[in-house]
Amino acid sequence: RRRRRRRKSTMSFPATATRGASSSSWWWSNVQRTDDVAQNHHHHHHRKRHLYRNEARRRRRAPTTRNVASSSSRGAEEGRSSDAKDDDAFSVCVLGCGPAGLTTALAIQKLVVPTKDTRVVLFDKNPNAMDGNLGGGFNINGGAAVLEKLGVYDEVFSENANKLRGVLSRRCDKDRTRLFDVDVEEEVRSDFLLNAKELLVNKKSGEVMAGTVMRADLNKGLREVLNEETCEVELGCEIVSVNAESGEIELRRKDGTAETRRFDLIVGADGIDSLARKCVVESNRSSSSRSSKNNNNDNNNSNESDRSGSTNSLEEPIYSGIKILFGVTGVDDKPEDLIRDVSEQTTAHQWFGDGAYSLVFTGGGENKKRHNLAFCSNEPLGSANSNPSWRANSSVTKEYAHNKMMKANMPADVLRICLRCERFFEIGVFFHEPLDTWSSPSGKVVLVGDAAHAMPPFLGQGANQAMQDAYVLAKCLSSFGPDIKDPNTRNEALQTYSNTRRPPTEAIMNASRFVGALETGKGPVSLFRDVAFFVAGTFGITGKIFLSGAMPRL
Repeated sequence: RRRRRRRKSTMSFPATATRGASSSSWWWSNVQRTDDVAQNHHHHHHRKRHLYRNEARRRRRAPTTRNVASSSSRGAEEGRSSDAKDDDAFSVCVLGCGPAGLTTALAIQKLVVPTKDTRVVLFDKNPNAMDGNLGGGFNINGGAAVLEKLGVYDEVFSENANKLRGVLSRRCDKDRTRLFDVDVEEEVRSDFLLNAKELLVNKKSGEVMAGTVMRADLNKGLREVLNEETCEVELGCEIVSVNAESGEIELRRKDGTAETRRFDLIVGADGIDSLARKCVVESNRSSSSRSSKNNNNDNNNSNESDRSGSTNSLEEPIYSGIKILFGVTGVDDKPEDLIRDVSEQTTAHQWFGDGAYSLVFTGGGENKKRHNLAFCSNEPLGSANSNPSWRANSSVTKEYAHNKMMKANMPADVLRICLRCERFFEIGVFFHEPLDTWSSPSGKVVLVGDAAHAMPPFLGQGANQAMQDAYVLAKCLSSFGPDIKDPNTRNEALQTYSNTRRPPTEAIMNASRFVGALETGKGPVSLFRDVAFFVAGTFGITGKIFLSGAMPRL
């Protein structure tokens, strides 16, 4: 009996288990060693080892964080523990507070319900990401269908959207030759091929879900419907690095403090210059490189060089050769001095010239309508960039914009709107080459929106596709329930999401690139464009193209 007791007191367990064991576990084990050691020793020994292994597995799954700025900082210490308060919580980090990131956070809150709860943290480098004058407007259709499914259609879309009922396109000649017009209402309600009457008509109000919103209004509406108890928004935080293996991000705040936090899932909604995209591309390249090295060590060096070159093209955005000069007016709320006639405010007007075209439309809800002017031209990039933060360009003056449009022979209607604009943005149109997958092999990082498929805006589908990405991602994660914390299960969900969304976004991106090149073509290309648009409009093809892009694919 003494020999057995001595063996019992010196017995060791696997290192992984001891690292996971708590002080209470050791207290319990010491009590057990004092009671009837000789009785049922064999059974007790195996039961004890089983308990330790379960404890180790449970603790290895728990999300943890660490601070890299100052281990003695009390505030940082509190932030470090915020993601690991409950072992059963599913912690999600969303990089970017634009429509893609905010819709992702909302969809995860609405659809993903693990064992206990879901915690979402959103970061954005821009401290003014929720500013009321941020950016311009855009059209929403498939994105509106997403908001309906998430139960926030009225407060987010209806309150902030101007109805889009038509698109009218004309040439910049003295006769204002009409090329085509699209009756959005008619296209949706008369469709029998794409199921538009089911997917683009609101089930509660019966209205066609197509409108134009201002970016700032949409962002504000989305943030207001987020559940603050399980969602945190931090602005002015620059993400320095993303680790696809550990799920860690390193961030730096405006005050210079740095911190590292770990999450179960990192969603890259950080736009066209996405750091998360570079992380996904690099992690997949490294995984492929390891596989190649195992299969063929002799050819590893040459293959690495080739893949490295192609990887750079996948990471970096590509300039399309087209620039957009974007102008936004103030709120048009004075009946005695309307900037744009009320009868025109539900129609988007396009004007096509040689090597350029302009688009005029109205965005915003009741009593907050603003008019938007987009002048697109085929020219070198110069000093313009993708302007991911949508900051107004102080160097772009009203006179500069007006002169540029006059040289392109834009009509008086366009020039009049230009002179009433309060702010301007000059943007280079960039796009990304398609990726084979939108997630890292570890299942820790996944992409949505422009980070996954930045596309030229010439079909008006950038924000719409981003919001659909968000919904499908959350739906795929929710389909696995509490098992989503398991890396293998999560990876399966992310692959399902990627396989669902890549085909439609790639098709729209390629079509948008073609349309952009055609619409801003010079010389013979512009003549061909005008004839092609006129013929397509005559046979109703332009309406079908609009409807095809607008259809949600969820």
